[in-house]
Amino acid sequence: MAAQKHILEQLRCNRCGALFTAPLPEAVSQDGARGQKYAYSARTVMALHKFSAGSPYYRQEGLQSLLGVPVTASTIYDQCALLADDLRPIWLIMIVIAANAVHFHLDDTGHKILDQKTPIEKAKRNGKGTRLRSGVYTSGVIATLDSGEDLVLFKTNIGHAGEWIDEILTHRDPQLSLPLIMCDALSSNRPTVTAHQLSLCNAHSRRGFTDVATNFPQQVQYVVKQYAQIWLNDTEAKRQQLNAQQRLSYHQTHSLPVMESIKTWAEQQRESPQWQEHSGLARAVAYLLKHYTELTAFCRIAGAKLDNNYMEMVLRLIVLNRKNAYFYRTQAGAEVGDIFTSLIATCELNGVNPFDYFNAVQRNRLAVSRHPQQWLPGNYRGTLAKVSTVAA
Repeated sequence: MAAQKHILEQLRCNRCGALFTAPLPEAVSQDGARGQKYAYSARTVMALHKFSAGSPYYRQEGLQSLLGVPVTASTIYDQCALLADDLRPIWLIMIVIAANAVHFHLDDTGHKILDQKTPIEKAKRNGKGTRLRSGVYTSGVIATLDSGEDLVLFKTNIGHAGEWIDEILTHRDPQLSLPLIMCDALSSNRPTVTAHQLSLCNAHSRRGFTDVATNFPQQVQYVVKQYAQIWLNDTEAKRQQLNAQQRLSYHQTHSLPVMESIKTWAEQQRESPQWQEHSGLARAVAYLLKHYTELTAFCRIAGAKLDNNYMEMVLRLIVLNRKNAYFYRTQAGAEVGDIFTSLIATCELNGVNPFDYFNAVQRNRLAVSRHPQQWLPGNYRGTLAKVSTVAA
């Protein structure tokens, strides 16, 4: 998409000196405030190219030069930052609203902030005292509200997903029932600020076996075949559109016996004379048996998920940007990225066009700042884009 430059023709009266300027077309005047150099849609396209398509600022600079309308990488960042300022109230209210969700998916992936070179002292999450931390991660949370709407929240800093979910859950209404948490078995990904019901990802458990399939083909084939039946059961439950309680009963009838057979098989393997205590298969079996209760939560708790693949899918947005841009330069730049990726992912999960949505937010920035909860992606409808712009 090429940029367009609008130059207004001006005429001056030779007698009185009055200056007459040609008006902009209506479509153009609605796409930016008076005197604004870059239109709302231009800012949106810059942001989507960077945070959805994974095109770094410097690549966009090169593309715009080829299109004949050069825009520097620093200018593109400045315009994205201005759009992020308009979106920030929505991102902040999403944190508060997400705290009262009924279910959370969470995970993190490594990242890099160039200016974050000095380790920082942080409290130990599972003990007393503090320790120096230097690892930078982008932590992701998908919060499923009781309405069924999904909110995605990313945060990039020195910290794990467990610290991010702790920050979110500090806003939770204590009168609500215990939240459901789906994550992997790492203790750094578990919340500590409130009681919760934990379910662990069976895809991680299965992966422990498939990773050693070359050395233990017969054993792995058995586990994979059993697990396949469980995922088929979950797919069938979705096809039948079962509610949470009906889905639980279905899994108790069809999936729990399969999980119990896997557990029995794993215990028998440990008693086998050919058992290799320090092999890859032994690690996979140990993981399964140690976390069996949490791995079977979907057979005990209504609404518990089978795996964390939903979060893994959403994290691809972060991985795409990391592979193309490698790093954020500053913590401020990382926050800009968190705002955009959070809202782009939330739009995608809720079937909202992010291009139209971002433009509508910019046209109504004052209304958004006053009532951000009304402008969540899940509340967005095409009619909102037609709301008249409130003068700044």
